[in-house]
Amino acid sequence: MLHTADWHLGKMLGEHSRAPEHARFLQFLLQTIREQVVDLLIVAGDIFDSANPPQSAAAQYYNFLSELFRQGGCAVIAVAGNHDSPAHLEAPRQVLQALGAHVIGAWPASPAEVLIPLPNTTTPRLVVAAVPFLRDRDVRTGQTGQSADEIQQALVAGITRRYAEAAEAAKPWSEQGIPLLAIGHLTVAGATPSDSERAIHVGGLGAVSADCFPAVFDYVALGHLHRPQSAGGREQVVYAGSPIPLSFGEVEDLKSVRLLDFADGKLASQTTLPIPVARRLAQICTSRQTLAADLAAFQPVASDLAAWVEVVITDPVAGENLYGRAQELATGRGFEVMRVVNNRTAVVDGLGVANPENLPNPVDLLARPADVFAHRLAEELALTAEEREGLVTVFQELLNLHAEMGRGADVPGPTILRDGGEA
Repeated sequence: MLHTADWHLGKMLGEHSRAPEHARFLQFLLQTIREQVVDLLIVAGDIFDSANPPQSAAAQYYNFLSELFRQGGCAVIAVAGNHDSPAHLEAPRQVLQALGAHVIGAWPASPAEVLIPLPNTTTPRLVVAAVPFLRDRDVRTGQTGQSADEIQQALVAGITRRYAEAAEAAKPWSEQGIPLLAIGHLTVAGATPSDSERAIHVGGLGAVSADCFPAVFDYVALGHLHRPQSAGGREQVVYAGSPIPLSFGEVEDLKSVRLLDFADGKLASQTTLPIPVARRLAQICTSRQTLAADLAAFQPVASDLAAWVEVVITDPVAGENLYGRAQELATGRGFEVMRVVNNRTAVVDGLGVANPENLPNPVDLLARPADVFAHRLAEELALTAEEREGLVTVFQELLNLHAEMGRGADVPGPTILRDGGEA
């Protein structure tokens, strides 16, 4: 079987679609399934990037399932993630089953309904507990006045209970020596996240330990975290990761899928198969002065699609827009600057959040706007002395204009209320 997760079809990076990258990944999947003679493909949640995916993303999904069916020999089990709409995924359930695809969008009325024996119920060689993303209502009953600790305990206990129920429902098969596999879309404490995941439960309170999965499961195929990794120190509890980097924080990640071989009633082997990179993402950390030189020196690694670059400016100046300049400098160099972000590291004593005890009273600050401006100006380390002097002059002119407007304004009199009183 092949373990994948977090496709996020329909994903955008700014205003740019990731569809061409997803198209290449899906072709890689079809080819790998042929070459490795895969019997089962698992998608551990977040098939789509949103609950209402664009038609182009839905078309990619259904076209892939159709091609896989025509290719023959491989079943599919997919569960909903926190980005997916359970109703949207399950709507074509009967049609998808005709294509050999089993979809579980929401926790059902009975734990037995998440169990899928393969290739059939008569002579199963593997039983899959296809547990979808468990929402709050699936695992706990909210109560007024609960503390964060109480909510966390209820969430973890509820998630643990659902996997225990699935394991208990599968007991008749496990007692016959048939291997069991569980799917999950959740956060395991201690695993390494990236900056592109959305918090699953409010406040991130739903993180469970790897021990919440009963030992009867030979393998736990996880989704949600986008970096491929084992979780909780257990080599059989694994995040497949996303097939493409979903943010610039994932530029160093090596994307892959996990190939599993079950034999003689147990997990015989697991192998990581790297996913070919369709488009490189890169970050260039630079300053205003060295921007041109750093972009000129950047040589993107070859890929099918032009590389996308995020430029991080270490010495930004308020109001300065370097995006256009960076795009112009990148023209004809085999990559495209997607965005320019500021990374201010300086903290000014007295107003920085690093020294909250030194912050003046807000009322006092309102009475001393020039001092506030001076502190703010001190953060702009890249400004020249001439630029600073000019800004101080302009700010003083604004102060004077504000004072003149205040002196010329009419002072409003009292408002007469309907009952004759004054306000």
